[in-house]
Amino acid sequence: MITRDFLKSVEIFAALSPEDAEALAAIGREEVYRKGQAVFREREAAEKLYVVVSGVVEVTKGVPGEARVHRLARLERGEILGEISTFDRGPRSATASAALVPETRLVSWTIADFQDYLSKRPPAAASIMAALLRKMGQRLRQASEGIHTLLRALEGSAS
Repeated sequence: MITRDFLKSVEIFAALSPEDAEALAAIGREEVYRKGQAVFREREAAEKLYVVVSGVVEVTKGVPGEARVHRLARLERGEILGEISTFDRGPRSATASAALVPETRLVSWTIADFQDYLSKRPPAAASIMAALLRKMGQRLRQASEGIHTLLRALEGSAS
């Protein structure tokens, strides 16, 4: 069972009022994944938004035409995943799978339920959206730094 206290410990939900956190907890569902089990796969239609309750989720992207995958992120307690597709309605940009430990627990919300929650609770929506923008900004900065590092390494190998 997902609690208000857990949600208040999650960065993007920390500023919610107790009532708004309780309402969000009430529409969330706990899901359990075994190590190696996919939460969602790259290019699938998005149906849910997730937050890690316990365990580890690895986010990977396949190499076109090859069996290899690249790990993009390792997410633990309190981290959100599936947020991009929640707002752009596009397919999943990567695969997310339970990893490292025998069992990973997530809280999920259907996109429809989450968007309905946001539309009925404008102060909560403003708080969540501001926190999501901060989180996405942090992730974009990390991705930019990674791209820069990769480009420098490629330039060095080309000399």
